[in-house]
Amino acid sequence: MDPEANPYFSEAEIEHFLALDSSGRAVGRISTTIDPAYVERFGKTGFFGWFETVDDPQVASALLTAAEEWLGSRGMERVAGPYSYCATQEFGLLVGGFDNQPTVFQPHNPPHYAELLSQAGYQRDFRTDTFSWRADHDADAMARLARRGEKVSERLGLSIRDLDPEHWESEIDLVQELLAASFADNHDMVAISKPVLRFQLGELRELLDPRLTRFVEYQGQTIAFSMLAADGNELLKVANGEATDAFMERYPELKANIRGTVVLMIGVRPEHEGLGIGRVLVGEIAKVALGQIGSYRDVHTTWIHEHNWQSRSYMAQTGNDPVRTYAVYGKDLVL
Repeated sequence: MDPEANPYFSEAEIEHFLALDSSGRAVGRISTTIDPAYVERFGKTGFFGWFETVDDPQVASALLTAAEEWLGSRGMERVAGPYSYCATQEFGLLVGGFDNQPTVFQPHNPPHYAELLSQAGYQRDFRTDTFSWRADHDADAMARLARRGEKVSERLGLSIRDLDPEHWESEIDLVQELLAASFADNHDMVAISKPVLRFQLGELRELLDPRLTRFVEYQGQTIAFSMLAADGNELLKVANGEATDAFMERYPELKANIRGTVVLMIGVRPEHEGLGIGRVLVGEIAKVALGQIGSYRDVHTTWIHEHNWQSRSYMAQTGNDPVRTYAVYGKDLVL
């Protein structure tokens, strides 16, 4: 949230609002974002995000009204969210799976938030789901996916390598290039810039085990990648929200024994779609759940859009139901 540190503030218009009660106590917050690249591609829609409120329709309405007025005064015709701050950062309102522990990049909110948005005139735009693959439950399915990926790799003569931490910046720039190419036609997203991606992944670097990022090379060109992060929420649970001296003494050991991973990004250059590269990437991810990389045994996804049939087909092969369900809500602004 620091404009001096976060380069996204130089690319978008952003504002923050607090709701205070009569005693001056903060009872809610909200942010607003206008991303010029998003507006150019998808129309005059601004975002609300970082939405937190007590269970009071008046407080929620006051926050949302402030966001709507700010966006409307700057020419926006629609508001959608929550996006904190945009679709390449945390987004979505948790509407299902409240009893499941969230991983990194999986927001959590109380169940009453959906009703507060509904009362303020918001309707659901689309749904996303998260899934999990676990070593103790899905080993057979993971083994099949890994073997299938290896067959495609052998047939095409692919090379697969880890991220090289000695060349961090150039490796992250390569991720940005691949991400921009593979998500060029993706629903509700615009390309993330190199400075913003460097900043976001720099914040996560402590959790980015180089072995969990895989680049696929074909005929001398890097054509695809997958990036997973260690699930830092496992550490937060042990810390119980407080980094005590005792916790910090145990931190190296705890970090080395993190079990969960989270799929942050996955992408294939569009000109190479249809070769089966997606199977190769899924196979590499399956190997994580099979325990072939360090202490990791579980793989959790971030948001999979309800219309992302390809990713959902891979999830269906394990027969697992969604673990958590999120929704994005929208509302037309009255000008």
